[in-house]
Amino acid sequence: MEPTPAFAATGSAASSDPVRAYVEWMGAAEPAGAVFALHDEAVLGRDRQDALASNRYICIPEPTISRRHARIRRRGAQYFVEDLHSRNGTFVCGERLAPGAWHVLRDGDELALASAQLIFHSLMLPEQANAATVITRSVDATRFAPVVDAAHAERTDLEKTVHRLHAMAQVSIALGAVTDQATLIEKLMNFIFDLFPPAERAFIMLCDSDGELRPGEAPRPVAARRRGGGVEDPAQVRISRTIVDQVLVKKRAILSVDTLADRNYAAHESIVSQAILSVMCVPLILGEDVLGLIQVDTSSDPHAFQEADLEILSGVCAETAVALKNFQLYSDIKGLLDGFVCASVQAIEERDPVTAGHSFRVADYAENLAMAMARADDATLRRAAFSPAQLQEIRYAALLHDFGKVGVREHVLRKEKKLHHADMRLLEQRFRYAHACLERHAWRGLARRHLEGELGMAAFRRECERIEHELREERMRLDAFFATIVRANEPSVSHSNPLPELEAIRHHACAGHEDPDFRLLSDDEFGALSIGKGCLTPDERRQIEAHVADSYSFLILIPWTRELAGVPAIAHGHHEKLDGSGYPMGLKGAEISLQTRILTISDIFDALTARDRPYKEAVPVERALDLIGEECRAGHLDARLFKVFVEAKGWEARAHA
Repeated sequence: MEPTPAFAATGSAASSDPVRAYVEWMGAAEPAGAVFALHDEAVLGRDRQDALASNRYICIPEPTISRRHARIRRRGAQYFVEDLHSRNGTFVCGERLAPGAWHVLRDGDELALASAQLIFHSLMLPEQANAATVITRSVDATRFAPVVDAAHAERTDLEKTVHRLHAMAQVSIALGAVTDQATLIEKLMNFIFDLFPPAERAFIMLCDSDGELRPGEAPRPVAARRRGGGVEDPAQVRISRTIVDQVLVKKRAILSVDTLADRNYAAHESIVSQAILSVMCVPLILGEDVLGLIQVDTSSDPHAFQEADLEILSGVCAETAVALKNFQLYSDIKGLLDGFVCASVQAIEERDPVTAGHSFRVADYAENLAMAMARADDATLRRAAFSPAQLQEIRYAALLHDFGKVGVREHVLRKEKKLHHADMRLLEQRFRYAHACLERHAWRGLARRHLEGELGMAAFRRECERIEHELREERMRLDAFFATIVRANEPSVSHSNPLPELEAIRHHACAGHEDPDFRLLSDDEFGALSIGKGCLTPDERRQIEAHVADSYSFLILIPWTRELAGVPAIAHGHHEKLDGSGYPMGLKGAEISLQTRILTISDIFDALTARDRPYKEAVPVERALDLIGEECRAGHLDARLFKVFVEAKGWEARAHA
């Protein structure tokens, strides 16, 4: 190997490329201080590289060197070295390089290729040298992972590695137990300042799109903290667009030391105005999705962060990305469940349009009452205040409490009066038939007597007048009967006694065409019109009451999560009464949960005040509260909860806000 005037060069052909750096070989087989010139790229190895130009390789003929051992190349003002999966490894300043990973070289760095010792020297101009001293690392965040060479690492390196792995394990455990994004961000900020003592500021930005940053789209700042707990307004966070592009678009993890001297970032107003000297910025990546980024920076130390810190932050970001994705999936599942529940309720209520909105109103009332418990005067109720998950459980139970009505026949479900519409039409025709029969019998009798010669003309006229008078009176009597039936057909909100006139109508007999003695009112019709409260007959009430059991049978088929496991039981008992007079199980007192008692009060209140029930007029709020109060005094409902409902005005929209 013949030395050049300035350096010892490999090969015989002189290169026209400017020499910007060289390596000095300290091996015993060469004269001390032998050098190898570096151009844009050079391969270091044991054998000559016939496929490369002579100025593109450095031959080090030692048996411990691999044929293609390492590679040095220039990018801009910096040189990097890469180990080419050598047998004995490549070391820079005593640290073994991970195969395939590029390591920046600084002036004076010692390189060890197995037993060969070299020193890297830079020949750049002073202004270039200043730029070269800035350590800026940009690695592929989708592939980046710390490499631990336990066989060649020193004890202190292993201890540091164990410490990092322990810290990462703590982060993983802590973040894995978090169930909401706000808590995740708070814990994450605390971990960042614990893991990186030089860090003065940290912030998190998330992408609004689904894992893909669209052109011109900026991530949304969600948290910004300073060491010591100071909270900054996330909306005021300013970040270099170059960093955003590198981190989010190109999926690179950035480490910049002495940032103000780095030509990549020093021109950016956001860097200069905040006097950022050292920064790490890592994307939150899961698979192909880019969820956002975390930036950690300081304005006091230009060399605050090292590559080991970037490794730790990359691990933290990986754990955070998993947690954020889990939250997103949980939110999607929750949205799916919400949509299913609302669609189910909508399907039920479309069967009976006159009660549309009932389940949604009951859910609002129940949620308002449940939230108001935290402000109750009763200390027992305050201690029993519900968590957000329990409030959601109550809301779902309220929305689905009437789902079993899907199995109730529509003519029963939509019954508006004590008698069905068809039954009233039949009664109306029956009264018309009675009118016709009365006239037929009267006039046919008159005609027969006249034909038989019993009546003269004067007597005939007097008899006609008498018959017309009697028919008029009988018609008025039948009309009064029918008016009584119409009045008795109206359902009552509270218990009332049957109209006494119904008994007379029930026993009144009329002479029919073929039936000499038919009744105007059947026993079944009389029973329906005698209903003291509401409009349902005992059989129809049994059909309606069966919806509670049907609701439960449907709800227990749904694989509810642990937080929502109580939905079927809460809905099942919404018609139970504290004294055991309710249905379907006749539960008493403590056997009925607080959640179910809340649902019962809400359901009754809406049933009384709803303006969409054709079988009754809406009861004013004051009157509805009085009626529910009577139920409480009778021992049917929970008076403590009702007091909270009244004081909180739980029927008003967003009363809990």
